[in-house]
Amino acid sequence: MSPFTARPSLIKTRSPYDGSHTGAMLRDALEALGIVHHVDRPWRGLPTEYLVCSAPGRARVWIHCVADPGARTPEGRRFTDHYDLPTVALWAVAATVTDDESTRFVFNGFGDEHKPTASAGMQAGQCAAAVAEHFGLTVPRREHTCLHCARVIEWIEADGQGAWYDSSNRIECVDGESLHVPDTPEPLCGWCEDYGLIEVFDNSTDALKGHITCDNAPCVARRILRGNQAERERQAAQAQAASHECTGPLCCPPF
Repeated sequence: MSPFTARPSLIKTRSPYDGSHTGAMLRDALEALGIVHHVDRPWRGLPTEYLVCSAPGRARVWIHCVADPGARTPEGRRFTDHYDLPTVALWAVAATVTDDESTRFVFNGFGDEHKPTASAGMQAGQCAAAVAEHFGLTVPRREHTCLHCARVIEWIEADGQGAWYDSSNRIECVDGESLHVPDTPEPLCGWCEDYGLIEVFDNSTDALKGHITCDNAPCVARRILRGNQAERERQAAQAQAASHECTGPLCCPPF
């Protein structure tokens, strides 16, 4: 039985497609690293449920989210600390462990390395990585594909402060659209999701009939920008070829 269904009285982690709550972000980050976890509230004295991570032979790690003191619900009430907070109400993520040694932080979202100003997705990923390290699990290389330029982006760590870079060690998207971050907010174009093409379906059968070029303003502007850039590169290559002087029979193809 799934640990998420073992206690029907508990508030469950939200759908992984609901990116507006910390529960989904934490669950995705933990599952990506193979960390076993479930929702628990073992004592009535605890005000809310926690995400509890476990590994054979190790003490459990308890994860909860601290609410921003200034955040309010639509009804004007303060948010209660909980593992599944709206991201707009998140102040910091914390993970603790109690064993024979002490009760201590496994991940301290209030620490100098993890300021509460960091995004909810970033804190969730950092917390999951800290739990994996605590359990001695092998953390896979962190990478994703850029939405705009389709390049594989890798997390490069340096002095405890890392950043997302592509294979050319570039932190900016090659299209100049945005930084290479994994949680890029919304696509620039809501019509085609930045693919440049819109699928056309048959009204009766819903079969895919073909594609049309997206003519939404952001896509049109991006096509013009890329076209102008390609033309400049073509002219520069043509000028370089015209000014080239061969130095011998094997200088330029065909040989």
